[in-house]
Amino acid sequence: MRSIPMLLLALLLALGAGTSTISCSSSTTKTTVERPNPDGTSTITTTEESDDDDGPSFGILSGTVKAIGWVLALPFKLVGGLISIIF
Repeated sequence: MRSIPMLLLALLLALGAGTSTISCSSSTTKTTVERPNPDGTSTITTTEESDDDDGPSFGILSGTVKAIGWVLALPFKLVGGLISIIF
């Protein structure tokens, strides 16, 4: 009977550690503008802008420690929330 909660806890820790270590965001914008010149030719200008946002990045070990801390703090947050609802 005790194996099911242990399995759920292990699954939560494994998934929590994996998702807390993933963060990456980047985007590239390419703009092309064609302007006519007075002599009848045209000038093409291309601008490329790259935006790399790393965000909060965690390593494997620190992500796992953070996930374990989140799991350990969850019951205390629930009890604190119930106490704040009662009083």
